[in-house]
Amino acid sequence: MKPLHLFATILLSAASLTGYGQDDQMVSNAQQNIVTDQSLLKAIAPYDDGVRNDILVATQYPDVLGKLAGIREKSSTGFQQIIQNYPQKKQSWFYEVSRYPELMHRLATLPRKTSREAIDGMLANVNPTPELKEAAWKLYNNHHNDLVKVDNLNEEAGNSFQSMIALLNPDAQQAFRTLEEMPDVLSLLNDHSDLVTRLGERFKDNPADVRNDLAAIHDQVEAQNKEELASYQDELKQNPQAMQELSQASQEYASQGGYSYPAPTGDKVVNYGSPYSYWFGYPYWYGSPMWYPGLYGYGSGFYFGLGGYPMVYAMPSLGFSRWFFGGAYRYYPHLYRQYDHYYRTIAPRHYGYSPRTAFIGSAARHFNPSVGTRSYLFDRGQAMRSASRSSQSYRPVPRSNSYSAPSRSYGSFGGRTFNGGGGGFSRGGGFHGGRR
Repeated sequence: MKPLHLFATILLSAASLTGYGQDDQMVSNAQQNIVTDQSLLKAIAPYDDGVRNDILVATQYPDVLGKLAGIREKSSTGFQQIIQNYPQKKQSWFYEVSRYPELMHRLATLPRKTSREAIDGMLANVNPTPELKEAAWKLYNNHHNDLVKVDNLNEEAGNSFQSMIALLNPDAQQAFRTLEEMPDVLSLLNDHSDLVTRLGERFKDNPADVRNDLAAIHDQVEAQNKEELASYQDELKQNPQAMQELSQASQEYASQGGYSYPAPTGDKVVNYGSPYSYWFGYPYWYGSPMWYPGLYGYGSGFYFGLGGYPMVYAMPSLGFSRWFFGGAYRYYPHLYRQYDHYYRTIAPRHYGYSPRTAFIGSAARHFNPSVGTRSYLFDRGQAMRSASRSSQSYRPVPRSNSYSAPSRSYGSFGGRTFNGGGGGFSRGGGFHGGRR
């Protein structure tokens, strides 16, 4: 269980890790190192003290992190080779079941002709969603051979991991076991090995200083997020039409993701369940990192609380922001104008000219495309990439009281097509047809 606003902050912080110094040729190499090292600290700081300590322990073993990345690459490649000829819907079943390795292993080793009722009964301990029930039964009943292959890949990766950490001291072993269950963290460390190595060296020399720095940034981020969220909430409360459209957009975004999870219990905590497998990754068709699918339905930062009261508990996520500004904004004119107002009049008080969150970065690229020379996007954890792609153009619609909505063409989420930046992403040839 994690605080809801903190979990969103963690994801946005990791997604915003960029090599700022690379944009300014006037900055010296030493200055670049300071900036990028600080960016890594800001990505780590939002996690709680226990996770931060596990991360710092892991930085002492860059060779282990490198080998883990190699195991992940081998497993992910093998996984893709197994599922690549299935249509997207069936590929999603493999991703879904792989989130529960013990269940996957049981399904793979069950005697054939086990009943649907027995399969459903096996899911009782994981609080199954309709998606998981369908995936478990369909894979067991119709695609058992490939399910066995995926399970074997997972077993092989897990055994290699255990053998690798067996030589470490007990504290290090426990740190890596904890981080294996947090693929977002391990991917962050894998994808920024130079920064991680420098952080590990600094921690080895001055452990108290590094811990104090992370604690200070943690407190600073918490304070900044509370202030910014309060301004954002106040703005929306004054515009009921925009709030209503945010509710509609939230439901549409969640439905396109294919997940429909219950609202958080209370205003502080939600359980996101099992993440996607570190060894296999999250579905490649997501337009932004999505290790915890339970978070997908909450990407808008909006839900209905007790008694159906509308609640805005967080800034919009990276995925929702890309979806909205990538084209969906045309169908929510009041919310669009509200975001325009927030970006131009409220956000500068908090962000100045340096977008710090995924939402403000996305808004900046939309309302002011000239800022798009810096990237706030990353693919499978690869944060340091350029966002100036010819295939992506962010053009604001004219500000007026009349909006003519084009015919909807949303895509790659839930079988629909989407013209904007939220979907349409594919790797190695896109979506596949083939097997049935």
